[in-house]
Amino acid sequence: MNSVNSNTDAFKVLLNQPDNDISLAKAALMIARLEYPELDIDDYLSKIHNIAEEINNRLPATANAAEILKQLNHVLFIEKGYEGNSTSYYDPRNSFLNDVIERKLGIPISLSILYIELGNALGLPLSGVSFPGHFLVKLEISDGAIVLDPYFGGISLNEEDIEERLREYYGSKLNKSRAQGVLASSTNKEIVLRVMRNLRNLYLQEENWTKALPLADIMVEMDDDQADALKARAAIYDQQECHTPALADYSAYLKLSPDNPGNQFIRARVIELAKSVRKVC
Repeated sequence: MNSVNSNTDAFKVLLNQPDNDISLAKAALMIARLEYPELDIDDYLSKIHNIAEEINNRLPATANAAEILKQLNHVLFIEKGYEGNSTSYYDPRNSFLNDVIERKLGIPISLSILYIELGNALGLPLSGVSFPGHFLVKLEISDGAIVLDPYFGGISLNEEDIEERLREYYGSKLNKSRAQGVLASSTNKEIVLRVMRNLRNLYLQEENWTKALPLADIMVEMDDDQADALKARAAIYDQQECHTPALADYSAYLKLSPDNPGNQFIRARVIELAKSVRKVC
């Protein structure tokens, strides 16, 4: 078994664990192993542990949540200089946790994973929030929740900030139904799959089919949104001229999502492929 297949199998085993047993940092580093097959995961887990220890050593034994968050933000964003990569937002390295740790640059979800892992190590039960268009972090408290944005230095967002961001994202399409549940906690598996979806879609935009396919394979097996996963993998196979698996995935997608308005092209493509399947792959 080659290293890529071995890493992929180990990753699937990790995602099949009970959600509370899924280590976000380890899962994110296993995604990075698809790009860096020889990546030493334990080394980067140790780097995260060392940052947490550095922060913890500065805290009094009686530190409350506010004091821990303040010190976490100061060390991570002020002293160490971690920040959102607004200059090259779509650089794939922003999604690989090892690169984020080394380069101190990331996107909302990768910085949030690092932030959650550090917070949890410091005794803060942080959770991820799949907010529309921009991943956030949440700390549940007795009278609500503190919502934090690691992409912008761990700033705390109030209700007005949340509403403004929703208006920016949805524009005139914003309504009560879209606003409901936007601060719900994501499961660890959902967070990991969102990282993978971001990367897969980035590679699709770059027409890098070779790198998109391993991600697509895992997502077909693991993603609850089977229709999206099948549609994406079908497109990859199609672009690689792997006609038999493309036909199978397109057909399976249409069974799951027959009424999607964008299916006209896919139905036409299925007919064309069925008439002249040429390459199996």
